[in-house]
Amino acid sequence: MLTAIALTPRDQIAGHFGKAAAFAIYDQQGLLVDRIENSGSRELGCKHKKILQRQFTALNVTDIVLGNIGTRSLARLLQAGFKVSRVPPRTSLATFLGGGISKEALVAADQGRACKREKGACGCGCGTKKSVSATVKVGMLSPVIKGIGKIGGLKL
Repeated sequence: MLTAIALTPRDQIAGHFGKAAAFAIYDQQGLLVDRIENSGSRELGCKHKKILQRQFTALNVTDIVLGNIGTRSLARLLQAGFKVSRVPPRTSLATFLGGGISKEALVAADQGRACKREKGACGCGCGTKKSVSATVKVGMLSPVIKGIGKIGGLKL
């Protein structure tokens, strides 16, 4: 049994599964077995979450500890058979490993955070858009900006 712990760059429990900088993999004795860097999050959209899941499976990870997770990602991990637990975000890794932090077992997808966006262009439901454009009504802008016509890709 191995445990993957979602971490920030400062070795604190990450506040979001998909945005964790890395995942430290520990065995039952508390020894570090591996560390997975989460470098693909910006380039791959939500595909990196599926890649992480495959890496966890290949390493025989059974438990995942994190600060928060979205309902869709939680559902996917639970369906794959992982045990997922939540602890307070920004808890130091040392404090967590020391045993002074209680874990909340996440056993149903609705225990995750509600998704803030509708289904995105990537098709996975994360809200990631491959290209973003925004239209702003001219009447909403100050008189100084009205005559410009286009600002940084925004159509006026």
